[in-house]
Amino acid sequence: MKKLILILLGPLILGPAGYFAGKMLMPEPQPAVEDGDAAGKAGAAHATAEEILYKMPLGKFTIQVLQPKSVLHILLDLDVYIAGAADFERLNGLEGRNRMRDATVGIISDMAESTLWLEKGEEDNINQQELATDIVRKLHMKFRPLRTAKINEFHAERSLR
Repeated sequence: MKKLILILLGPLILGPAGYFAGKMLMPEPQPAVEDGDAAGKAGAAHATAEEILYKMPLGKFTIQVLQPKSVLHILLDLDVYIAGAADFERLNGLEGRNRMRDATVGIISDMAESTLWLEKGEEDNINQQELATDIVRKLHMKFRPLRTAKINEFHAERSLR
């Protein structure tokens, strides 16, 4: 009789115990990286060979930099490239694109007020590839799937105040 009780109660007790032990020992799935998640280490923003990059045109940006005797008007047309179809679909919507445009405006405005733009006549000698790399580096902190950017059009015009 004892043998029959052990045979019946063994699987009834050890089955759920094994199920819950497996739940506790199994690694948790990694959450999807959000746009604003800057808690992770800032890795290099480059594309690997197996990534497919999707082009997202952000449009034209016009920035005015007020200087003591002149005003510098900067026109910038920018396209960014996103890695992965799922991330592209998530960021290509109305809200994702607007958040990326807002972040880009903030970054370009901060860069325009730096000493890079202060010298008169230096706006013609700006390396556009380096400028695009700086924008991507700063945008990559908020938008992890962003890999690269391309400046389609760049004009800088100075006028007197």
